[in-house]
Amino acid sequence: MRIARRTMEDAAVGIAYDEGVGAVTVDRVCEVAMVSRSTFFNYFPSLDHAIFGSPLVYDPALTERILRANGDDLVIAASRIVMESVRGQGDDELLRKRFALFAREPGTTTTVSWSAGTSRTGLVDVIEAWLDAHPASARLVDADHATEARMIVNFSITLGDEVMRLVGEDGGDFPFEPAVFRTVRERMLALSAPAR
Repeated sequence: MRIARRTMEDAAVGIAYDEGVGAVTVDRVCEVAMVSRSTFFNYFPSLDHAIFGSPLVYDPALTERILRANGDDLVIAASRIVMESVRGQGDDELLRKRFALFAREPGTTTTVSWSAGTSRTGLVDVIEAWLDAHPASARLVDADHATEARMIVNFSITLGDEVMRLVGEDGGDFPFEPAVFRTVRERMLALSAPAR
């Protein structure tokens, strides 16, 4: 079963890597992997799952380490948690191609993040739990931690997309330098301030 799943993932990611995400279809994946459509849908609920992977599960030790290191900016922390969690799925050619897709095709990070409701909700829960345990980290005085966590994750999606675009332009590899996150975050802050 693992071999069949991996063969279909390799086909989906390979087509996306060679021709772009828009070129991937279930029929093409099935043809390359030599499986039927019904077999494909026995393994994957959607084409996005085959290309970009299953919903993320956040390791408590990893999230704690990242949140402690980036407690001053939970938007950066949330973005790094996602990127490190994706990286934690393995260190192989499939993963490298997935990261290359995110870096090469601007907007992919945002699209996948918004379509991956389970991953996004899990991250909101992680950030909310952190805020509950560390209320001094909260920035909003007029909102509960669930609201703040949701907003942090929404900002982190934008941050991640821009980090991937910037790294793609520079030809960088994962793990990305912390300075890249800070640069993008400073740009976000500048844009969010009203003009005077």
